[in-house]
Amino acid sequence: MFITIIPVITEDEIRYYKQLDERQGRLFLGLKAQSLGRSGVRLVSEAFGADIKTVRKGKSELSALPSTPTKRIRKTGGGAKKN
Repeated sequence: MFITIIPVITEDEIRYYKQLDERQGRLFLGLKAQSLGRSGVRLVSEAFGADIKTVRKGKSELSALPSTPTKRIRKTGGGAKKN
């Protein structure tokens, strides 16, 4: 018995991808490709209109990410002041 799984990439995901900067976009494509498995790179490349090399680079960057963020988003001392 063969089971065919058709990956779904929504319009919302495509709109979201277009709002990301270069690095974030690569990481998003890499994550999507990993989640789709064996032919994920090709499928993601076709669906998002991205180069295959970009998706592959995103996958490799994703696997090389540290488990905790390395830089802060907010400046030190930012936020509400304590009395």
